Amino acid sequence: MEPLSPPPTITPSLFHRPELLDNQTRLILSAHVKPKRLIRSTTRSAGISKARTDSSSILTTSFTQESDEDDDDDDEDLSPENIINYDTDIEEDEEPIKDYTCKGLYLDQCHRHSVIPSSFFLRSIDKKTLTIRYCGLKPINIKVMIPSLKINTNITKLDFRDNGLGSHGTIYIAELIRDNEYITELNLADNDIGLQGCKALCEVLRSNRTIRILNLDGNRFNDNCAQFFADVFSENDTIKYINLNKNLFENDKTGRLFGQSLGENQTIEEFYIAWNHLRSKTCALLLKPLMLNARLTILDLSWNGAGLHTAKIILELLKKNSTLEKLRLDNNQFNTECAVYIGQGLAKK
Repeated sequence: MEPLSPPPTITPSLFHRPELLDNQTRLILSAHVKPKRLIRSTTRSAGISKARTDSSSILTTSFTQESDEDDDDDDEDLSPENIINYDTDIEEDEEPIKDYTCKGLYLDQCHRHSVIPSSFFLRSIDKKTLTIRYCGLKPINIKVMIPSLKINTNITKLDFRDNGLGSHGTIYIAELIRDNEYITELNLADNDIGLQGCKALCEVLRSNRTIRILNLDGNRFNDNCAQFFADVFSENDTIKYINLNKNLFENDKTGRLFGQSLGENQTIEEFYIAWNHLRSKTCALLLKPLMLNARLTILDLSWNGAGLHTAKIILELLKKNSTLEKLRLDNNQFNTECAVYIGQGLAKK
């Protein structure tokens, strides 16, 4: 009796073991599978991953059913319209802004930059004065206001005192002043503007023809800013009031630049530069060119370092200048000798 031959080795078919198929192999072998179903299997990978854990019979049945579909339906499912419109999660483009009023522009900017709108700003936008003090406004808060303020024709006084705007926030304000022709009074005191903010603001103020009152006290301006302000004094012919109190001006060059430019200016009536670090010679350099100034009525040099040298120039100034009405000199370094010179000047007034 011949020994029984071992049964032939049966190579398991991949279709009998569909779990052995990877995604790419299934796509190749299922040539008759509907493209739409294939697209769904790709986009819905989370659901299919669970189905793959089911028995092989379910998967085989699924492939068999899909293979019996008509080829005509396949072509229809591959049409660009069906493919493009299949994913309903695609967000539509945002509608363009429709409200071009000041309030509408402000709300649109807040939406674009994810900023919570200020109800106070919305209430004040139709008034003549916009005052927002001590609120700690960030540059982005100023940025979203600018487009609406540019077209605003109501506000004539803008007061952002003590908000810590810094250079970036001030640059946005400079952009506003450049395009708005209705603001006549600007208060940016105590905002830590610094050198770059000063440069941007003064560049605009040189050619501005609407600002009448400018308050910039307490902004860390130092001698590096002096030339920028001197250019404003020389070229601007509308500013009547300027406040530079509580800054860091101190050297002789600053006194000379301010004196020469103010001497040429024919519009500034009130100039405040108290609480700086001006020494006696610096104050004298500032005062000397003012002898021929015919517009300045108030000059504040209090809380500086004026002394004997300044007192002698004050004597000459009071003799020649006929328009100066108020000269503040309190809390300087004047002694009895200085008082004599100043008294003689007042006697000639």
